[in-house]
Amino acid sequence: MLFDLNQLSEAPRTAYDVCVVGAGAAGIVLALKLAGRGKKVALCEAGGMEFTAESQECYNGEVIGDPYFDLDITRLRYFGGSTNHWGGWSRPFEPIDFDRGYLGDQYVWPISLDELTKYLKEASSIIDTDDAYDDVLVNDTHGVIRFEIKTPEPVRFGKKYQAELENSADVDVFLNANLTDIAGTGSRVTSATFASYQDRAFEISANTFVFAMGGIENSRQLLWLREKHGTQFMDNDLPIGRYWMEHPHFTLGEALVSNPISTGQFFALTGARQRELNTLNCGLRVEEQSGGATKRLVKDLMCVAPTVGRWAMELAGRNLICGARFRAAWEQAPTFDNRVGLSATKKDRFGVPQSELHWTISEVDRNTARTASDVFNQWLLDDDLGRIRLDEWVYGEGEFPTHDEIAGHHHMGGTRMSASKRYGVVDANCKVFGSDNLYVAGSSVFVTGGHNNPTLPLLQLTLRLADHLS
Repeated sequence: MLFDLNQLSEAPRTAYDVCVVGAGAAGIVLALKLAGRGKKVALCEAGGMEFTAESQECYNGEVIGDPYFDLDITRLRYFGGSTNHWGGWSRPFEPIDFDRGYLGDQYVWPISLDELTKYLKEASSIIDTDDAYDDVLVNDTHGVIRFEIKTPEPVRFGKKYQAELENSADVDVFLNANLTDIAGTGSRVTSATFASYQDRAFEISANTFVFAMGGIENSRQLLWLREKHGTQFMDNDLPIGRYWMEHPHFTLGEALVSNPISTGQFFALTGARQRELNTLNCGLRVEEQSGGATKRLVKDLMCVAPTVGRWAMELAGRNLICGARFRAAWEQAPTFDNRVGLSATKKDRFGVPQSELHWTISEVDRNTARTASDVFNQWLLDDDLGRIRLDEWVYGEGEFPTHDEIAGHHHMGGTRMSASKRYGVVDANCKVFGSDNLYVAGSSVFVTGGHNNPTLPLLQLTLRLADHLS
């Protein structure tokens, strides 16, 4: 059933088995999976069925550090969450993403990749794609692979599952329901309070509570509840909001490449090569430019390297090479200082402090892009497939560009899972350390981010959580 808290005076049930806060990809899938196993579920969404300014302005906040998107732009606060502007690109984690312990304890997942892989087929079906990925080793010497990203029509979770949720006898969806507080006995949460934009409020009682509000909001709400309740519902000194990650997206330079390379393919280094070079994961691609760009690049090459320039001119005359942008999207290192915090002076209309996102792209992050690019370029040179000219900032000569794609709107970490409370907020089953029954779902539990888009892996984790809660 579906209810609007703006018109609702009381909850239709006195208690639920599970209360899920947030109706994005994780929240919707979790609610439906639990309902399919006989659980009575309350699914609470802070927005309505459509975008509204009054809901979205609750996402206002401040970015401190490097340039980033406005916090009320980079995510959406209505039914379906940020899947309403998701591009649909999908790829699962890779083995190396779960084998980073050589870089430090903060890189260690408390679960194996196998525990997610068994959910890959089902998660893929949710986003209307298959689970087979055509990755090819194109050069063993340099460890270069061509990998596949699925690009199906983006699934808008709100639209896809609206009718099923409306007709469900086991899921009650509450729209315009903004979490304002929790209450409980000891370390057990017994109820949560929600308020609407029409000043209506009510409590929901449940046996289990799951925060599925997104990669910034999960941290924000946990930080706020810790301020209000101390350590009643969570252990002291948990790194809530810390180790926040994105995927930097930048144009690294320009290239002259043979036509087979410039057809929208994606390249990366093998896991073994990443380990050897002590770097993280990085996806590389070339994007063909106009014929004018090819002529300009050949002319530039003639000025600095005449012999190579003549080679390029000959191939260009036969349309065997083209000018291209050289781009990358890569894994960001989980660092303690990249974090979600709370504003000391600004609150939303419900009294919750606004988010402060402290985000900096480090030299470790720059090194990931530079190292992968150098290896890729060496492969092109050795196989006579082209030449890359990287921009000076890639080598540390200047700051990251401010007028570029910057990042992927991929919010990861902040409530990460870990075997240790030193590095994590939730345990291997996504339960908050120190709580009896408060869980977190979504990409905020990621330990590392890989270079893949997070939607598919977060769905795998959500299906795993559904099994645990069942």
